[in-house]
Amino acid sequence: MKRASDLLIELLYVGAFLSSWLGAVALLLVAFRWLPLMDLLLHESSGIWVIVVLDLFAAIFFLVGLYFLAQWIQSRRRWRHIQHESPRGPVKISLFAIRSYIEKLLQQDFGLARFRVALENRGDGLDVVVRAELPIGENVLHTAERIQKSIEESVEDRVGVKVRRVQIIAAGIVTRIPEEKPLFQGELE
Repeated sequence: MKRASDLLIELLYVGAFLSSWLGAVALLLVAFRWLPLMDLLLHESSGIWVIVVLDLFAAIFFLVGLYFLAQWIQSRRRWRHIQHESPRGPVKISLFAIRSYIEKLLQQDFGLARFRVALENRGDGLDVVVRAELPIGENVLHTAERIQKSIEESVEDRVGVKVRRVQIIAAGIVTRIPEEKPLFQGELE
């Protein structure tokens, strides 16, 4: 169940989106002289600059509105879930919880530091996309296949959700930072 703070944040995103786009529309209406306010702002010599400035602010308001729309969509995605019917009633598992589980798995089992996990619930299973910086110490293809196998087995065994496909995207190849060893005995004491 959503908390009140999450609902408030979604409401604020929607309000910011709508007010930004309404502001952009109002500025465009003034700039194109569909609202009488433009006659007050215009002088013969500065008319074109006022229109340019109003159009610029309308474009900024429009982009800010797009940002808040994207934030609202992202907050709505967080609460999507997979539902399983059991004899005692429905069991819902949020995609956010499954993604968090996969992220912990990547950190603890594979030592990955930078990655992104995306999930898509298909009718016949879950599609997982992992975009990560893989370590250079091992064969990248072998590491990717181990990650695929581990995610598939762990999610199916521990979470109980069928994994249809695991896609690994090697966004970069990084060296692991070796542990710092003292140059002389007793240096770090």
